[in-house]
Amino acid sequence: MRFLEELQMNALPSLQTVLYDGWVIRFADGYSNRANSVNPIYRSERDVNEKIAKCEEMFRRKGLKPVFKITPFVNPENLDEILAAKGYEIMLTTSVQTLDLINYGKPEGISGIKHGDLHIKHGDLDSEWYESYCNFNNMSEDKRVIYRKMLDNLIPESFYTTMFLKDKIIGCGMAVIEKGFLGIFDITVREDQRNKGYGRQLVTALINHGLNYGVKTAYLQVMTNNFPAKHLYEKLGFEEEYKYYYRIKR
Repeated sequence: MRFLEELQMNALPSLQTVLYDGWVIRFADGYSNRANSVNPIYRSERDVNEKIAKCEEMFRRKGLKPVFKITPFVNPENLDEILAAKGYEIMLTTSVQTLDLINYGKPEGISGIKHGDLHIKHGDLDSEWYESYCNFNNMSEDKRVIYRKMLDNLIPESFYTTMFLKDKIIGCGMAVIEKGFLGIFDITVREDQRNKGYGRQLVTALINHGLNYGVKTAYLQVMTNNFPAKHLYEKLGFEEEYKYYYRIKR
């Protein structure tokens, strides 16, 4: 589980990272909790209340609310209870799921879904993909700039998939490859084309393409209240490894 956390941090690089007695503190100008949070995943020695206060000070200097990511292997083990007593609320519970690709076959029913035309680009960020993703998610100009910087800082190998229907982009997704693992991120379909099977086609295309690079396991994250996405990933064979959530100061 801790290894999966490391992969996920590498797949969405923050703009600044501070290492503090086993805690990984990430900042990206407020873009997403995943890139702007304290990740207490390694052995910790210092007084926990002192550390929380220091982290709160760092976030205040950045003009951000303090955010702690709580996993099953949080350190110290009672950190969640301590944060709750200090007024931190639970938000955004997320399931981390994996799919074994060693004996991977075509998912049942994949031939019957609706298809768009797929374009896949490796390496440098595809500007057409980037603009489409931002537009589909109604991203503000400030967020777009931050997100671009984060993707430009990506170190592991990555590829971007864009889906066309009648020469118009209707969907996109990206994947990151590291140490035999394929991370699937940012699956987005244009609002007027959702619930037609395109999301499934995007995920399957990313997996099939990743197999060319010898990946053995696919992984992804899905919000526990995103029932359509959870249903899709279940049908594709993904299984939950663990859940995490954020503690955010009131």
